[in-house]
Amino acid sequence: MHSQAQRLFALDAALRSEADEMLAESGIGAILEQAAYGAVGSYAMRTMTWRDLDFERYEGPDWQRHWEVGTRLAQTGWCVRLQCIDVYREAWPEASPDFGLYWGARAADPRRTGSASPGDPTVWKLDLWTARSEEFAPSVSKRTTWSSLMTDEARSHILAIKEVLCTQPEYRKSLLSVHIYEAVLEHGVRGLGEFREWWKCSQAQRP
Repeated sequence: MHSQAQRLFALDAALRSEADEMLAESGIGAILEQAAYGAVGSYAMRTMTWRDLDFERYEGPDWQRHWEVGTRLAQTGWCVRLQCIDVYREAWPEASPDFGLYWGARAADPRRTGSASPGDPTVWKLDLWTARSEEFAPSVSKRTTWSSLMTDEARSHILAIKEVLCTQPEYRKSLLSVHIYEAVLEHGVRGLGEFREWWKCSQAQRP
């Protein structure tokens, strides 16, 4: 178990609780539930270190239905930014899955006073993906494997590594949270230094 495990577990629990309150009080949670989005990623894995939420919806592409979700999100008055991408028509290297309809939102917390900007650390980042179930299949399979391997000991090391790396410029560009899960859960990596060595070797082996 990582030496900071209890603090890291408390950080994750506090962020998930804050997320629940933000989603409920802003009305965003009800919109996503009605539109059949489900939470995945760090919220579901209990590995949260910053205000970042991921949601998926499994269905065929329907632009009108997709656009309606964004319209309803905007109408809450709590989104300070909305980005819409049709990855079926525009290749997007950062996309996961490889195809889909995407909303990227930045949402202010209704409980916080004053204005908010997208760069404000109290603003929540939401990634909303719609794609066919078969297009999500590889990532769903991988997450199922990771869930079966997750222990409190592994989770403590994932949280420790993520807490440091989520503030680094390469995070969410060349370095993703899935790489941390893979390293810890599939390769037994422990500690930031060991992860950096694994990442360096992993990058060198990529085509």
